[in-house]
Amino acid sequence: MQIVTIYYIIERLSDHARQILKVFLLSFVLITAFLTGNACAQGGPPMITDDTETVPKHHFEINTAYTMERGSDGTLFGVPDVDFNYGLNKRMQLRIEIPWVLLHNNGQPSLNGIGNTNIAVRWRFRDETEKQRIAISMYPAFEFNTSQSSVRRGLVDKGPSFLMPIQWQTQVGKFGINGDVGYRFQRGQDEMIYGVVVGREINKRVELMGEWHGEGPTNRINQHAEVYNFGTRIGMTKHTTFLFSAGSSLRRNFDPKFIMYAGVQVTF
Repeated sequence: MQIVTIYYIIERLSDHARQILKVFLLSFVLITAFLTGNACAQGGPPMITDDTETVPKHHFEINTAYTMERGSDGTLFGVPDVDFNYGLNKRMQLRIEIPWVLLHNNGQPSLNGIGNTNIAVRWRFRDETEKQRIAISMYPAFEFNTSQSSVRRGLVDKGPSFLMPIQWQTQVGKFGINGDVGYRFQRGQDEMIYGVVVGREINKRVELMGEWHGEGPTNRINQHAEVYNFGTRIGMTKHTTFLFSAGSSLRRNFDPKFIMYAGVQVTF
């Protein structure tokens, strides 16, 4: 309920007030990063951009989140969005993601159903060391329709699709920096994705992150959706972490108007 309340408060802000909020959030992240903490790699949930880190061998990581993406035509929710991760070995992990989605288009009844299934395997083929300052990984992902009913009702795009991204990760002074770039093969128009995350550890329990992420048709760069996103990870227990991020479009009159991720990560 608190998350929903915050969302509706933001919805009622004027454009000017939203710009002030953006400046405040950016200033808060940067000032805090300069004054405290150690560097830390920051990609992956709750951020959109991935890093090169893998789940330890024979261990599990489960992220269960409430997600929101509001656009000009309506709002898409993940209620919940769940992804399961398993460490295959020191440098490889398997991920399976299956969300339950709720779509509320403006002026129309809400629809809900199972989202697309996404299966990916990350392979980090270069580690970050004193001699090799940049870690590099690849994270091919195959997405397909779990239910044709969800396709017919417009809850998900008709599949399949295949994403081939490359991630990089390094440390610059007291900052952890990572990014990714990739190509998505899909029905209709292929797309490209790209992003960068910069973050710091405040202490052993708290991380702060800032992100720039973009994606869109390969032949129409001027139509790409580009967003800013601020996030945090807060350790609650040895095996549970609270995840949160929120952001919006960097381009005026472009979607998404607002994005949010709030969830819990469990490791064992």
